Amino acid sequence: MKMKLSKLSLSSLLLLAFSSAGYAQKLPDVQSKGVYAPAGIRADGKNTEWNDSFQALNKSTNIYYTMANDENNLYVAIKSTDAANNTKILAGGITLSINPDGKKKEKESITLTYPVVNRAGMRNGGGAGGVRRTVTMGAGGSMTVMGGASGPQMTKLQRDSMMAEMQKKQLAQVKEIKISGFKNTTDTLISIYNEYSIKAVASITKENAFFYEIAIPLTALGITADSNKEFAYNIKLNGLQMQGFDGGGGGGGGNVSVRVSGGGGTFGSRGGGGGNFDFQALISPTDFWGKYTLVKK
Repeated sequence: MKMKLSKLSLSSLLLLAFSSAGYAQKLPDVQSKGVYAPAGIRADGKNTEWNDSFQALNKSTNIYYTMANDENNLYVAIKSTDAANNTKILAGGITLSINPDGKKKEKESITLTYPVVNRAGMRNGGGAGGVRRTVTMGAGGSMTVMGGASGPQMTKLQRDSMMAEMQKKQLAQVKEIKISGFKNTTDTLISIYNEYSIKAVASITKENAFFYEIAIPLTALGITADSNKEFAYNIKLNGLQMQGFDGGGGGGGGNVSVRVSGGGGTFGSRGGGGGNFDFQALISPTDFWGKYTLVKK
């Protein structure tokens, strides 16, 4: 009887695993249709109204996402489950670009970038006794971008948990949203508590995933609620942007290096990291374009 139960349990687990993999495989790379926003939606950085269900899994950026609308706002929900990808997001933010004319041209688009992390705060993160991965830039500047517990026996789960805790602290310091081209303001940097009803909020979930919600009034985008016109959008993970480094594997006149210290050792690298630290991925922007048409209730 015990053997039968064990086989049954194993079969059930395998079926669940295959079902989950199948769900991910069925998601398109770019959202294929418009979605009306969930009832009672609040852009609060909590993955509640979305029920952890998304319209697409984009391979270029390694994020799940859904774009939706109601009669007043455009919403975007984004989830990243990869720890290194989360670090990239915290290092440079995510830029959402909306082109109401339907052109896939970022320069002519309305843009919103979040999170805009305070680099000084990031330098102080990581905790005492831990591994600090610090990007050292020209003119003596540096920024801690990853962290983990000291000691060679650290597991991936422990490392991801330590990184998640540091990322939570970094998000707590985010107080501004970077914007450009909005119809109702010429400001380029606004508070997360602004009078324009533009909302951008993120959190690190208990599963160490990065979850992010955006809400933008349609009027701020110059789009009417009854519009049937398709608009273009771009979602970009900016990565760590540094002066003097071209992101193409070359140094910028010798003023950029990566230095990892802690756990009994220190080393440096140009254009690369050590261990599981992929510096090239961290500094390389990734993005994709899509098109969206408002849906009616």
